[in-house]
Amino acid sequence: MRTLRILLPLLVLAGFVTSGCVLTSGQFVATFELPTPLDVTSGTTLTSVDVDLNTIKEYKDHKDELKRVEDLALIGDFTNNSTSSLTLDAWIVPSGTLNLTPSQVQANGFHLWGPLTVAGHSTVNVDWNRSSTLFTNRQALVDEVKGDGHFALYLQANGAVNCRVTNGNVIVVIGAAQ
Repeated sequence: MRTLRILLPLLVLAGFVTSGCVLTSGQFVATFELPTPLDVTSGTTLTSVDVDLNTIKEYKDHKDELKRVEDLALIGDFTNNSTSSLTLDAWIVPSGTLNLTPSQVQANGFHLWGPLTVAGHSTVNVDWNRSSTLFTNRQALVDEVKGDGHFALYLQANGAVNCRVTNGNVIVVIGAAQ
């Protein structure tokens, strides 16, 4: 009886291997670097970035095998060069359309992340852990990662601002299987 319990799984595994069906899975990290510096200033309190994950080798190599989005992050150093504090939000527009007005972004996109408050003349480092607390609509980004991987990311600030984002990245951990 013990021999049957061992032999049966081995026969099934041998069948998969001989038929060319080898199951492999793993996690892959796709990192999209935002332009550095990325400025959000008065007069342009809405700044957009064309995010195309298809330009990232890890994403492109495993897109057809994508099964899950394990985790997401929007990280970077957010510096407020103004005297008063500011509030910053991130929006995602699935169509990838750039140069929209704030009302057009809200009508065509999804609030993704924020608000992040940065005191006057200070810098806030948003790392992986801090970023996870700022997501308001992770599903919108998951849908884009699983979809065509191309979208517009908008950073929106309130009032008279002079904010600079450096070392910004959109990071996606992908669960893939073949």
